[in-house]
Order: sequence, then structure tokens, then C-alpha cells
Amino acid sequence: MGRAVIGQLSRRNLLWGLVGGAGTIATLPLLSQRAIASTDPAARLSELGIELPEVPPPVANYVPFVITGNQVFLAGQIAFRDGELLFPGKVGLNVSVEDAQEAARQVAINLIAALNAACEGDLSRVVRCVRLDGFVASADDFTAQPSVMNGASDLMVGVFGDAGRHSRAAIGVNVLPLDASVEIAAVFEIA
Repeated sequence: MGRAVIGQLSRRNLLWGLVGGAGTIATLPLLSQRAIASTDPAARLSELGIELPEVPPPVANYVPFVITGNQVFLAGQIAFRDGELLFPGKVGLNVSVEDAQEAARQVAINLIAALNAACEGDLSRVVRCVRLDGFVASADDFTAQPSVMNGASDLMVGVFGDAGRHSRAAIGVNVLPLDASVEIAAVFEIA
């Protein structure tokens, strides 16, 4: 077998091992027991030391969220904190995986802020996080987009518990608005 084929098999076996080989995702103790002690999302945010920011007004012809039926579709967010874009650039070129994970975590906080606005300040209405669609500005040879997205996924589970487990996509792209390293859109089910 050639090196490329062996590399693909190794990656496939690694990914298969990460999902447990039977379609169940292996869980790692990434969050402290304290972080998952409460069942109220607002209390969990407080336990994690997270204050939700104000939802920024749209900069183009779109809205931050749309509610249809019992689903909330959140517009893509980037990693703004206190008016500053965190870790601009391309992951694998001038942004480290760890910095990109932190950017993804901040994006998740911004998504939860928009979700909170959609729920009129009552995050207990959240039934589950259905899907995260993550876009990672990537160097040509960068292939660890799923690792970057873990920054957002881990926070969703940390805030919403089992209801934070979601399907997702982690897509490498050439460039994102404002040179952001990460952009994420989301779908939630609410009551």
C-alpha cells in the first residue's frame, strides 16, 4: 500500500476509535463536575464564570436569529469579545489550534447570547442544541477542523448538559469575514 492509502486508513481507524466503533461518541472528562452540577443553563453559565454579551446588531441584510415552529436558527457568529476580534487569521498558518479552540468557545458564547435573546432571556426554554455548523479559516494543509470545533461543542455540553449534544459540521475554508479564524451557525430546539 502507498503512504497516502496507509495515512487514510490510519485516520479512518483513529476517527472510528473516537466514535467508539459502534456509532456512540466516546466522552472525555473535559469539564469539571462543578461545571455540570446545575441543570439550569443560566446557573451553569454563572458556574463557568461566563457573562453573556449584548447581541451585536446585524451589519448587513439579515437578522441574528429566526424562530420557526419550535426551532431557532442562529446566524453565523465570529469570535468578538468586548468589541475585539479574537485570533484573526488562518489556523495552521498564523493561528494555533489552541487559539482557534478559544475563538470557537467565544463564538459559542456569542451564539448563546443570541439564543438567550431569542428565548426572551429564558434559557430554560432550550430543549436541545440540534446542530452547529463550523467554518474554520484554514491553511492549505490544515485538517484538524474538528479539534477546533471542540471549543464550541464542549461549551454547549457544559452549559446545556446532555441537551447540548448536537450534530455538527467542521468545514475548512479559505477565508472568513473580517479575517476571522472561526465562524459558527447553530440550530436549537426550544419549548
